[in-house]
Order: sequence, then structure tokens, then C-alpha cells
Amino acid sequence: MTPLPAVTILIIEDDEAIRQSLAEMLELNNFHVVVAADGPEGLRLARCERPAIVMTDVNMPGLTGFELLEVFRADETLRAIPVIVISASVDREATRRGMELGAADFITKPFSESEVLHSIAARLEKKELLDELDAFSHTVAHDLKNPLTTLLGRIDLLGLLLDTADKATLQHQVDEARKSCRRLNAIINELLVLAGVRRQAVILRPLEMALIVAEAIEQLDSLLGKHEVEIAQAAVWPAALGHGPWVTHLWANYLSNAAKYGGPAPRIRLGAALNADGRHVRFWVEDDGPGLDEAEQARMFVPFSRISDARVKGNGLGLSIVRRIAEKLGGNVGVVSRPGAGARFWFELPADHPPAANPALPLP
Repeated sequence: MTPLPAVTILIIEDDEAIRQSLAEMLELNNFHVVVAADGPEGLRLARCERPAIVMTDVNMPGLTGFELLEVFRADETLRAIPVIVISASVDREATRRGMELGAADFITKPFSESEVLHSIAARLEKKELLDELDAFSHTVAHDLKNPLTTLLGRIDLLGLLLDTADKATLQHQVDEARKSCRRLNAIINELLVLAGVRRQAVILRPLEMALIVAEAIEQLDSLLGKHEVEIAQAAVWPAALGHGPWVTHLWANYLSNAAKYGGPAPRIRLGAALNADGRHVRFWVEDDGPGLDEAEQARMFVPFSRISDARVKGNGLGLSIVRRIAEKLGGNVGVVSRPGAGARFWFELPADHPPAANPALPLP
């Protein structure tokens, strides 16, 4: 996968020593740091840089920390940025005021590195959840609305045609309504899978990968037949750990996409190899479709994001769920592709042996 950019944190602090100390601490922990020596400069940088988190002192020239919070709360472009207030003293009244103005946390000087990092981690986790929830709600609303609108339209049309249309015309409308119902059911099933991945704790067990792949293919029998798909798969699967039902979903998702977007009469290749470190096995589904450019690849597994309609006409849940599953099982996901040269979608799972037990096979 394309590496994620460093998280940007804006520090607004008029004390140069504290400002420099905080900046160095965060940079050593792989954050991208932007600094400001007063409130007005901090506000300008916040609007320009759009940081993931702002850390601000309370007593500063130009604009105090509390005045900054008031501006942030009134500005739609800044309102969602978590603000951690750094204060020289613990004052209940000041703390209450800050919280009322939307402060995400308070840190008292002098502070420790663990204190700062813990506060940032908690804020980032909450922000990620809120951002994902917002994207999720838009995705689900959009993807449920499309088939539901089609379904309602078909039903209304059936009502108008009942007394005038022939049987074949009525049957066509019924069949199209059924397609919309199946699409709605597929979205609901994906939501149930996502809920299970979020909440369910599973024990990693050795996988019978040949049986899991066979089950995924059987689930997609109708789709694969419709697209005249030919599947070539590995004769032997490297031993890996996981949770069978979730891994079946990984294969089914990748196979479904390859069948739909792998070109006419797709030839799909399934394979696997032990990674060089011996700790993970990489499994993949490869097609000869139109491929993906770098920008599309970078957005592939972003939660509830879509790539171009030319490649993906389904909902934005599938690959997000794939990523969730792989990460919860201790693995990862990604894609290797280029325009006009097909695509290889892969997921990794922990290997079922100590790292030194078997030599690593080279990844083709």
C-alpha cells in the first residue's frame, strides 16, 4: 500500500523553549510539526495547514488559547480539529471554560513525553472514528438510496402496468425489482460483516486455505458463470493463521471485483507465497483488466472511499471491510497494478510456523 503521510500537529506556544521542546519530541515520534509563536499566527497556520491536532498555550499575545477555541468553534473549516490546551496551572474554572469552548484535552506544565503522546493518540483515535463515521454514513446513505430508489420506481411502474402490460413486460419489471432487493441485501450483509469485525474477538487458527477458496468460489457461482470466469489457483497453499469466515469474505470480495472488472471472459489467477521475513503469507487475486493508476491505487483501501466509476460501480464498503479484516487478523492489504496491465489485489496473514521453520519463497 502507499505509505500514509505523517500526521500534522500545530503547536501554538509563545515560550520558545517549550515550543522547541514539544516540536522535537513530536518529530522524534514521526509527526509532522508546524509551530507558531502567538495566537494570530497559529490561526493563520491552522487555516493553511489543516492540522490533525492543535496544541495551544492559554496565555499568549494577540489571541489567548480560549479566544482561539472560540474562533475554531465558529469556523466550519476548523471546528472538527481537536485542540489540546496546555496550561501552566490546574484551574477548575479555566478547565471548565475550555471544555465548554470545545477543548479536547488539558495538559498541565511541566508535562512528560508519555503524557503528550497519550493525549495525542487518544485524540487521533477519536478523530479517526468520527471521520470514518461521517464517511460511512454518507457512503451507506448513498449506496442504500440507489437500489431503494430503483426498487420503488419498479414497483410504481408495476402498479401502472398491471391492467395494460403483457406478462413478459410485467415479469421484466419483477426481475429488475428483485435485482434491487438483492443489492440491498448484499449491502446489509456487508454492514453485518463490518459490525462483526469491529466487535467480535477471534482466535487465530490454522486455515484450510484450499477449502476456504473453494467456499468463496461456490458463493460466487452465479456471478462467475455470468462473466464466464476462468480461475487458475495454486496447487499448494502456504500455512497461515486466521479466522475462516472472515478469510472467505476476503477471497470472495477480491474474486467478485476481478470477475466484474477483469475484462471479457476474465482469467483470474490465485496465488500465495511466504514473505521474506517468514512471518506473513501473502495471498493474491490477479486479473488482466484495465488496471489502476497510482492515484486510484492510493485511494483503494481508504475507509469508504471510491475509485473511478469505470473500475468500481458497487458500494464503497467492500474494500474497507477487507482492510478491516486483514488488520484485525494481524495482516495487511494492498494492490499492485498499472494502467492497461491488470491488477493484483493481495492480503497478508500471519504464517503458521516460527519464522525460522521454513525458508521464505520469493514473491513473484
